[in-house]
Amino acid sequence: MAAAACLLALGWPAATAGAHAPALLDAGGVSVASYGGWAAWSHSDASTGSYALMMRSPQGEVSPAPVAERPSPFDVELGPTRGSRVGAVYSRCANDAARAGCRLLLLELQSPQAGERALAPAGGGSDYLPAIWRSQLAFLRRGGSASAPDRIFVWRLGSRTAAQLALPRSRGNRSAGWPAGLTGRITGLTFNGTQVGYVTSNGVGTFSVTTLWFEAVGGRPELIDQQTGGAGNVCQPAFVSPVLLGKWLYAYLHACDPSANPRLDRLTRYRHGEVQVARFTFIRFGDEAIASAVPDGDGVDWDAGGLTRVAPVSWRTIASPVAQTFCSRGDLFC
Repeated sequence: MAAAACLLALGWPAATAGAHAPALLDAGGVSVASYGGWAAWSHSDASTGSYALMMRSPQGEVSPAPVAERPSPFDVELGPTRGSRVGAVYSRCANDAARAGCRLLLLELQSPQAGERALAPAGGGSDYLPAIWRSQLAFLRRGGSASAPDRIFVWRLGSRTAAQLALPRSRGNRSAGWPAGLTGRITGLTFNGTQVGYVTSNGVGTFSVTTLWFEAVGGRPELIDQQTGGAGNVCQPAFVSPVLLGKWLYAYLHACDPSANPRLDRLTRYRHGEVQVARFTFIRFGDEAIASAVPDGDGVDWDAGGLTRVAPVSWRTIASPVAQTFCSRGDLFC
């Protein structure tokens, strides 16, 4: 059977069944990250019920990382460390669900046999969702309050202090039950040494809002994109897997539209007022689960129904999405 026909038989949208067919890399793969030709993801281990960390080299060699499994997918991110070397950073927690007792680890992908290296940012706390750029690390620290459950820090490895970044705060709306000072859960973080991109998620009752932010270290949050959801959505809308790469900020919007139209999802990249979307549909159904979609060379890796790659991916320019400003007017989300 021809490749395009195979994809249609699997239920893939006809628009994506072109000359460049997607390749399934790992049927049990989730939560992928990539950098410099390397990729890393979590593999669901049916024999243990846990997740193993997998690596793919620039030469295409796939192997399990020589590290212990986790009970939930690794919050792994890749970035440059020393010279041309690439490191994977992630956390291990005493309680994964509560993000309690979390510590950070670094694995050099060119020499994984050397094992994990513990990272201990100044100030102490439960630290997770890290992103590395040479000698600097951005990460989340559990905030301990309902209005600010997460805080973002940037730390130079080995230094005695870590800088806390400013986060967006809601003005609040008593009639809607929307609290003032709310920052929301941070569900994605990316770092390039001088800037961060991140996603916040908030909800009140059946209503939710997912927001993509950009921020220079030492600066203020800049609203990039936002999506709201309600009881009619087939799932909760979410921006996932933000990536700062070159001059672009990438993020995948899982729209969860009430019509369940998969083409309303979009992998989008933003820079200085220019916005482009990938000419590819990454899911088959609007309510299909997807936790990551990241650029990888001239292609994209994503994890809907297993880890899949397609290359090349082309882009088209669109008008900048109209995002509601974060709680600056009197509607439900303010």
